[in-house]
Amino acid sequence: MRKLIIICAVIMLAAVTSVPAQTAQEIAKAVYDLPDGNTSSHVAVLTLIDKAGKSRVREIAQYNMKDGTTKKCVTVFRSPKDVAGVSYLSFDYPDNPDGSLKDSDSWLYLPAMKKVRRVSGSSKDDDFQGTDFTYDDMGDRSLGKDTFAILGEETVDGISCWKLEYTAKDKGAKISRRVLWIGKDNYVTYKGEYYDKQNKLFKTMECQDIAQIDGYWTTKKMIMTTLTTNHKTVYEMKDIQYDNDINPAFFTVSALEREQVK
Repeated sequence: MRKLIIICAVIMLAAVTSVPAQTAQEIAKAVYDLPDGNTSSHVAVLTLIDKAGKSRVREIAQYNMKDGTTKKCVTVFRSPKDVAGVSYLSFDYPDNPDGSLKDSDSWLYLPAMKKVRRVSGSSKDDDFQGTDFTYDDMGDRSLGKDTFAILGEETVDGISCWKLEYTAKDKGAKISRRVLWIGKDNYVTYKGEYYDKQNKLFKTMECQDIAQIDGYWTTKKMIMTTLTTNHKTVYEMKDIQYDNDINPAFFTVSALEREQVK
């Protein structure tokens, strides 16, 4: 009888441990909801490296603020001179209560033209100002744009991760699916793969120098590489601040037009 009880206990334990702790949807939502302060700001150095190894360096400043359930972000180029003053404003919204998609609003200001133009949904997968990051990468992609699946588990630099697949619902999307390695303990993204319409690997992302700052998980360095051109962008953050004082007026189209954000 004692042996039977032990055998039953082992079987029950195996059954319990074989059940996934979370669904793919729950993991994706935890990634989306990862705390990042009511406000935040940082300066970033972007190094663009072509296939010949030639590099160009740009510096941007980015400011973020939560306004209720809306996430607002403004990014402005500080240097070099040919892009200084170019700025990008985006409002990211949660999905509607019925689960339907509420797409983000985005605007781009080009100082040479003294004009703000709206960035349409079809342009969100375009390269952001010559970098290997897209407009979509610069904000928080709505959960309603994708379906999710857990492809397995893997270790990245000693960190146990889920391999989480994001498949675009829009069959015409330039990026048909993303596979992200999500830390089980903190829901931080440690690396990523991006696939085109033909399901061919198009871009890769490496995340480095990940640490907590003021209690918030922060990825200080990202490397995005486009495989078809062998072009990469290195995004390195500095002067990172959370829950700091930021002028709410920064997050307006008129602030872009007045070149108020520096």
